[in-house]
Amino acid sequence: MTSLLQPGYAPFIMAIGIMIAVGVLEGLTLLFGFSVTGHAGNFIEHHFEIDHTGAGAETGVVAQFLGWLHIGRVPFLILLVLFLTGFAVTGLLLQSIMQALFHFMLPPWLAACLALPLSLLFVRKMGKPIGRLVPQEESSALSEIDFIGRAVRIVTGQASQGNPAEARFVDEFGQAHYVRIEPDDAGQVFVRGQTVLIVARVSGSLFRAIKSPRHDG
Repeated sequence: MTSLLQPGYAPFIMAIGIMIAVGVLEGLTLLFGFSVTGHAGNFIEHHFEIDHTGAGAETGVVAQFLGWLHIGRVPFLILLVLFLTGFAVTGLLLQSIMQALFHFMLPPWLAACLALPLSLLFVRKMGKPIGRLVPQEESSALSEIDFIGRAVRIVTGQASQGNPAEARFVDEFGQAHYVRIEPDDAGQVFVRGQTVLIVARVSGSLFRAIKSPRHDG
């Protein structure tokens, strides 16, 4: 056991600690009916405009890479656990082999760099089949088209046409969604705290909205 405390193992023992901490945090938040990892996964999916529909929407390199890792298709908690597990196991095995064969360990940063791509490949290969075994939350069935007609509140920035701001709404399943909003009318400006009504989808997580007739300002 004391051998695991050697500096060469540090990044991988830390990954195990993070995994335990995430599990505890997820369990605590679920007691209040809220999934912190579900929220994080939803935010990442919409922030980077990850599109799994195959509709031909243009996406950036980061979005394509995150989509390759099944983010937005498989529960984020599963992907995070797979990554941390793959990283920890790969790194511990690598350093153990180096110690057994050559009687020294790689510097922690170098071992971590070597373990990282293998752990990402592990997420890619294992994420989809494992994700199929875990029931998806009902709210995951909500598509971007279903966002049209919903009232959302501007949470960051000031929105004008061509300069979207981030908005948030909570669906009927209690799941929070984050979208980018710009006015449908070129002459309008939406400010933080204002509630607006989504009327059209532009692309990815970008939507057009009008002033909500149910709310002032």
